[in-house]
Order: sequence, then structure tokens, then C-alpha cells
Amino acid sequence: MSPRSMFVAALLGMAGLNIAHAAAPTLLDEVTIATLTPLEKETLLNDLFNDLNKDDDDQEAHVWNNGADQAGRVTVTYHFTNSGMTEHSLKAHVCRDLKLKVSTAGKTQDLSRRTCSQSSGRWDIQGKDAPPATYPPFLSDVTVANLNAAEKKSLLEAAVRAVSDDEEGATRTWSNRGLGNPAALQVRLTVSGTDAKPGTYRTCRDLAMQLDGQRGQQTLTRRICEDRYHNLDIEADYVEDK
Repeated sequence: MSPRSMFVAALLGMAGLNIAHAAAPTLLDEVTIATLTPLEKETLLNDLFNDLNKDDDDQEAHVWNNGADQAGRVTVTYHFTNSGMTEHSLKAHVCRDLKLKVSTAGKTQDLSRRTCSQSSGRWDIQGKDAPPATYPPFLSDVTVANLNAAEKKSLLEAAVRAVSDDEEGATRTWSNRGLGNPAALQVRLTVSGTDAKPGTYRTCRDLAMQLDGQRGQQTLTRRICEDRYHNLDIEADYVEDK
């Protein structure tokens, strides 16, 4: 399979991505033999991004220059090899060997490296994604009941089903009957605020969990989002039974 075919699934949602707003340092910030203007960096990174997504391996090298006269000209030569898929943080990513050299005024700097796509659709030469937001386990916020392992597993499954399957504003009920806890607990799960992030396949929903137990009543609300592989961030270590 050619790299172009292999990339199709991994690159969904990347079209039209504006890389000019990269918040983190980029590959071009490592250039020490020349000073590139912000516009030159943006133009070169755009070309690199487009070629990373569409070029097959071992094609003729691309040659880019900043258009300056001979004394100030900066030339960049690059091509790609050894494309493949990898898995990081339970997500699939495309990786490629980038062979890239910068030349100016008789000096050459080699900035070649292995580069991989990120969850945002950018490549890590464009600036790495910020660490994802992390939350404490949803059920750790429950104070009106002491949940045993069976209750936690069953209630999380009900919450995931609500977020995944229920219509906007719908409510489903859950109880701990038969799960080994003599203290009765009733829970109402309601989803709302359904919203898909523009330009992506990431859907977010608000889940309100109303608990009624022997210690009183409690309402917990959490914004829950899915990634492009449809995994939910309801719990940092939650794994759905298949």
C-alpha cells in the first residue's frame, strides 16, 4: 500500500487546517545558520504540511528558497522515506522520516528527523499539541454513597450508553439493585449540550448525574468528549467492554 493510501484514514478532518497559529516551537525555530521571517516560516511549514500529507516515499526532493538575492538566499531541500503507522496513547498516528537540509552562504544544517502526526492533524514539526486536559475519575466525586467495584463498573457503563446513544435531553435511570450494596442508590442520567467541534469529528455532550442515596441527594455534571476513534474521556482509564 502506498503512503498516500495509508494516510487517508489517519488524515480525516485535516483539510483546511491553519498551521500559522502553532503555539509551540516548530522545526524551523531550530535553524541557526539563517534568520527566517515569520512569513517565510509560515510558507515553508505550509508546504511541508501539504507534502507530508500527499507525497509518496522516495520521490524527487522538494527544493524551497526564500526568494532573496544570492547573498541572503536560504534554500531548503527535503523529501520523505520509511512511512508507517504507530500507536501512542492508544491512538494511531502516521510517522515518516523527513530528510531536510537548510543551506545558506556556503553553510548547511541538517534538521532531518522522524516526524509523526498528532491528534489535531498537525505534525510534530509544526509544534506539538498541548497536553490533553485531565480530570479526576468522574465517580470519585460521589459523596452520597460508597460505590463498590461492581457498582462503579455498571454505573460507568450506563453513563457511557447515555452519552453514546441517548437523544438530546433524554434521561435514563440506573439503580444498584443486585450489585452487592445494601444501601440503595438511584441515579438519573441526562445528556444535553451536544456540540461537534467545527472541522472535526469530535463530539462533546454534558452529562448530568443526579444521585439519590441514603446520605442524601447530589448532582454531578461533566462535559464529556469523544476523540476521532470514538473513545470517551469520561474516565482517564475507562476501557469499554467490547
